[in-house]
Amino acid sequence: MPLAIAVFSWFGVTTPDRTAEQSFMSRAEARHQGAVTVRAAVLTDDEGQRYFGASLADHGIQAIWLGVDNAGESELEFLPIVTDPNYFSEAEVEQLLHAWWRGSANASTKAAVAQAPMPDIIPQRQAAAGFVFTHREGGLKLFGVGFETGSEELLFRFALPVRGGSYAIEKVDFSNIYPPGSVEDIDLATLRERLAKLPCCTTNKSGTDNGDPLNIVVVGHGLDALFSFIGRGWRLDEPFDLHSVYRTIQAFLFRSEYLNAPVSPLHVFGRQQEVALQKARNTVSLRNHLRLWLAPFTVGGQQVWVGQISRDIGIKLTTQVWYLTTHRISPAVDQDRFYLLQDLIMSGAVSRFGFVQGVGVSSTPDPRVNLGGDPYLTDGLRLVLFLGTPRRAFDQIEFLDWEHPRP
Repeated sequence: MPLAIAVFSWFGVTTPDRTAEQSFMSRAEARHQGAVTVRAAVLTDDEGQRYFGASLADHGIQAIWLGVDNAGESELEFLPIVTDPNYFSEAEVEQLLHAWWRGSANASTKAAVAQAPMPDIIPQRQAAAGFVFTHREGGLKLFGVGFETGSEELLFRFALPVRGGSYAIEKVDFSNIYPPGSVEDIDLATLRERLAKLPCCTTNKSGTDNGDPLNIVVVGHGLDALFSFIGRGWRLDEPFDLHSVYRTIQAFLFRSEYLNAPVSPLHVFGRQQEVALQKARNTVSLRNHLRLWLAPFTVGGQQVWVGQISRDIGIKLTTQVWYLTTHRISPAVDQDRFYLLQDLIMSGAVSRFGFVQGVGVSSTPDPRVNLGGDPYLTDGLRLVLFLGTPRRAFDQIEFLDWEHPRP
């Protein structure tokens, strides 16, 4: 093998391969609203490298292919920020993929990236296709595709599997959590009573010791409620396994980011959390995170998720051999509850909210502690959030006059 070819091969230099589009376009899923159809597919790391001739994954980038058929009478203005609030521009991607050792391959990649973006405008009775460059995730990709027509906003939601990674949520069979016919639909007054009677806290697996307080409740239509979190920058967690434990320790030692770091399992209703979400900061030690459990009742046909939210402020070693490290939480858990309220109001998805009893007061000088021994302080209330569409301004949100947090 000539030296130049060997060096290029070692550095992973390739040229764009447009035949790669056949694999991702063939599995694209479609969503329809009126006269508009949107098809979407998330490229794997390998597909991204073959199509653009350079590794997007090395720079934390993941391409989403979109095909839009606008059969209506109004033009569509594409809003990439709906798909990823921190999407990459084509100029940014081109700069990140450029490398001195790629030689003439840089020009081919530059051309592929320049031609890639989804057009800003899709005229009436026309079709268009292109890419959005988003942040890389694995396992399951939840995202929206948004358009402005001049008179209304159109939003298409996708939850697409991605090969090459995993999320803890993928391991949950939501259809079999409760036996058929066992989930009771209740009214609003009964909801308040049921929520107040739930246990104060999460527990360990055996149920013998209490953990973090159950201080939030989310009401919404199935997994659609999760899109409100995703749109505000929350990310699904990876499951606990050897790979995630290694990445956690690595991020801890080098004080680096780990945007999908796993959370330790806590238990409610005899099960560990079905969903865990987090907003990471600049190191693995700092993040907001929450866990959710599907409740055995619905209200007005909407599912009820019971959960806890807290803010991680550091990492400490643990005696549990499997986990090795665990996070320290901020004691001011009511502040974290308030943060979530503000965050989801900003999403426009909150239709009403209120507070119920159930956690119980924990105060100085003798506060309760979680399973990690971290103390927490709370007024004892649970935040209840109803999520849905359409978007609502703050003055359109209904306040449920149940309980009132202490000032």
